Amino acid sequence: MTASNIVGVDPHRKTFTATVLDTRGGALGHAHFPNTRDEHDTGLAWAAGLGPADRWDVEGASGLGRHLAEFLVAARCDVRDVPPHKTSIHQRGRHEGKTDRLDAHRVAVETQPNPRLARAFKHSASAAPDAVRDRIAPWHNARTSLTKVRVQLLGEIDALVHDLPEGLRTQLRPAKTVSARVNSLCRLDTTGVTDPTVVLRLRLIERRVAMLRDVLEQDQASTAELTTLVDETNSTLTELVGIAPRSAAKIIVEVGDIRRFTEAGFARFNGTAPIPASSGEGENAPARHRLSRGSNRRLNPAIYRIAMIQLRYEPRARQIHDQARARGHTRREAMRVLKRHLSDAIYRTMLRDTRRDANLT
Repeated sequence: MTASNIVGVDPHRKTFTATVLDTRGGALGHAHFPNTRDEHDTGLAWAAGLGPADRWDVEGASGLGRHLAEFLVAARCDVRDVPPHKTSIHQRGRHEGKTDRLDAHRVAVETQPNPRLARAFKHSASAAPDAVRDRIAPWHNARTSLTKVRVQLLGEIDALVHDLPEGLRTQLRPAKTVSARVNSLCRLDTTGVTDPTVVLRLRLIERRVAMLRDVLEQDQASTAELTTLVDETNSTLTELVGIAPRSAAKIIVEVGDIRRFTEAGFARFNGTAPIPASSGEGENAPARHRLSRGSNRRLNPAIYRIAMIQLRYEPRARQIHDQARARGHTRREAMRVLKRHLSDAIYRTMLRDTRRDANLT
């Protein structure tokens, strides 16, 4: 079998730079191209002129390199998605500088020995982006942004309310939900308020409450869209206790094609496979582990929230947690045991859904 080259690509909005390495890591050539459809053809022909390419490693294949990655997938190339943090850490530490040519070379060099590098668009095999997941992602991102705006607005409102006179603050009743707090603020009786500073604070509160109401309406619309799209995927994740359509959407977006993982690999990906951390312990002492931080830090909190819900409403989850505590594990360790069980349950559910859909097609 003839050995093939590796192509590393550093993409930008208007241009992309490619470097071709042979099987021994030697640079065969590099070139710059405009990041347009016609020049994608030119880049592919240029790389082919240096020999057959086994793999195209594109930094940010779902970001700035998306259009190039889609073109290469359509051309039946094996396209891998290189996270930006995977490159340049070691070599830039030696003060080698930064250029597009150096970055493209680093993409190829640092990923060449990694045949398990994730394929573009989170697929288990080279394929075009999933249409439904592509529609889920913008709504999921929009809802994430709305959550940040909501938290910021609530903080500003709380600060303004704290500075109001006591006569106005005592009108506000304790509220557990955002909607209840908004309604309470709208019922404030400001009759007789003449102090210019207090009037200004009340005006600012009124404007922020209006903004908060708009954010809540957009959040409801996003949640409705996500629910519809999750249903369109035929996912059964929502049948697991603690997984609402919003959580299912996050899992679908972050995971992609579940077949690219093994069960243990999925646990490492989402951070529920803890790292051994035992030392100097007796024969019968429980093995200690610590949290793995080298994982998807967006997916891990979602699994934690599911675990907290299951502890309240799912007897089996409570049993797993209590058994871990009885074996001598701390509360944190027992929670990690439960999260690992949930990771396996999510993996099996998604794998079953994928296989069912494959059989239907």
